[in-house]
Amino acid sequence: MKLQDKNIVITGAADGIGLALAKRFLRENPKSISLIDISSSVNDIASDLEAIGYVSDVTDENQFQSILNQIIDNEGSIDLFCSNAGIQQFGTLETSTVDWQKNWDVNVMSHIFAAKVLIPHMQTRKSGYILLTVSAAGLLNMPSALTYATTKHAAMGLAENLSIMYGNDGIIVSALCPQLVDTNMVRSAKSLANDHPLLKDGILPVEIVADETVNGIDSEKFLILPHKEVAKYIQGKAYDYDAWIQAVRKLVP
Repeated sequence: MKLQDKNIVITGAADGIGLALAKRFLRENPKSISLIDISSSVNDIASDLEAIGYVSDVTDENQFQSILNQIIDNEGSIDLFCSNAGIQQFGTLETSTVDWQKNWDVNVMSHIFAAKVLIPHMQTRKSGYILLTVSAAGLLNMPSALTYATTKHAAMGLAENLSIMYGNDGIIVSALCPQLVDTNMVRSAKSLANDHPLLKDGILPVEIVADETVNGIDSEKFLILPHKEVAKYIQGKAYDYDAWIQAVRKLVP
């Protein structure tokens, strides 16, 4: 998909990957960019970018869907929806049920709430693009981040199913799956010490992730992999699952 003259919506847009996507998309001359975030700072950010800001909790189904419908009414369509809002939590079985539910709501249900509005809208138009920010953790795994890895696997399954079910309706789905990216979420993760095994493939700047995302959207690829090593890891996992699990065990701190 070419982004010129398209109406674009991004969630989790006040910082990190979401903000980098907004800045990068502007260079493609879209018709409009709407930024959604739980933080009220999104309004000032949107103003600076000559975009439109909306404050919303993407886990509040009625509020979130109301804003999506408002954007459709205001702009006439949503051509590209970037379901980017997400949270990362480290920990294993000690994670509370409350935190499990929070991760599930943000990392999975927010995508579903959006799809319930967007899929019928895009089916009517016989075109549309949905980009889910999933993470390589949804393809591989992430030691010591049980909640994050599990919910990101669910998000990947959702992305696959949406593509399978609605691809014949002219709807394109992509899953953006980077490893570590230089965001506040990663920088604040105390579990990632300088010698942590997960750092071995490096932390990518958000600008590179945004560039790779535009390239992936342009070629309409399902999997967008800013860290090129991930493709090799997926192949290794599929080739010998037991050997792959044994190798990942070595990454456990």
